[in-house]
Amino acid sequence: MQNFGNDGDGDPPPDWDQNTKNVRFNEGFDEEAAAMAVDSNPTLNLSWKDKLLGGKSRDVSMTMVNGIPTIAFSGRIKEILFKDMELTIVLKLLGRSIGYNALHNRILSLWKPAKPFHLMDITNGYFLVKFQDNEDYNRVLTQGQ
Repeated sequence: MQNFGNDGDGDPPPDWDQNTKNVRFNEGFDEEAAAMAVDSNPTLNLSWKDKLLGGKSRDVSMTMVNGIPTIAFSGRIKEILFKDMELTIVLKLLGRSIGYNALHNRILSLWKPAKPFHLMDITNGYFLVKFQDNEDYNRVLTQGQ
C-alpha cells in the first residue's frame, strides 16, 4: 500500500503522480517488487471528442475549394452513411405540394409496402422514404407509380 505521507487531511502531497498505479500479483510476489508505474496517457494527447470517437479524429475534414466550403468523409464514415441509406429513396414532389400525412397515406395506398417505412420531410418538396424491407424497396424502384 502506498503511503502518501499526508498530514491527516486526506490530500496527497502536490508532487504525487496521478498516473502511477500499483499492480498486485497474487502468485506470491511481494508488493514492493510488483509495484510498477503505468502511464495511462500515452504520448498522444487526445481530446475528449477523439477519445469518444475511438481516436479517429480525421473522419470528417472541412476545407474551402475555390471559396466554397467542402466536407470530406473518411472511408469508415462513408460506409456508415451508405449502409444507413441503403434502402432509402429520395422523393421529389412536382406540381402542387401536399402535406406530410396526405403523402404518407398516398404512399401506403399506392405502394402497399409489406413492412412499415419511415418518411422524412427534407424541405423544398423533397422527402426521404426509408424502407425496412428489401422487397418493398426493389418493387418501388422497378414498378413504382
